[in-house]
Amino acid sequence: MTIVLADMDASFLDRLQRRLEKIMGVKVVGESSNLNEAIAMILNRNPDVAIVNSMLQGGSGIDVLRHIRQLMVPPTIIVVTENPTLDNKHAYAVAGADFFFDKTTEERKLITTVRRLCVPQDRIEASDVSLRHVQ
Repeated sequence: MTIVLADMDASFLDRLQRRLEKIMGVKVVGESSNLNEAIAMILNRNPDVAIVNSMLQGGSGIDVLRHIRQLMVPPTIIVVTENPTLDNKHAYAVAGADFFFDKTTEERKLITTVRRLCVPQDRIEASDVSLRHVQ
């Protein structure tokens, strides 16, 4: 599974990349803090998952979603934020985010979600059917 990371916090990106690449089969194929660079990386590298912060240099995570949702098969989109209000959660759900996490308190849930996404779909139990929705 390939992942692109987009976040302005370099220490968060570094920590997240190290944790994600401990998951068997996961490879981070790009990192960016800039809106346009993040969009280009996602379009050019065609990752399975994009983990995008709600705030980037030059725009927002919603701007990223608007561009990449035009793809025939867009990646799974995980939004992380430091402002997890219900309004933000709703806005990202409408824009097409698959998951939404508070970056300051839900990093473990984020990692668990990526682990679950690595499991072949035929091995996911019925109790996990609700996995693909904004958390």
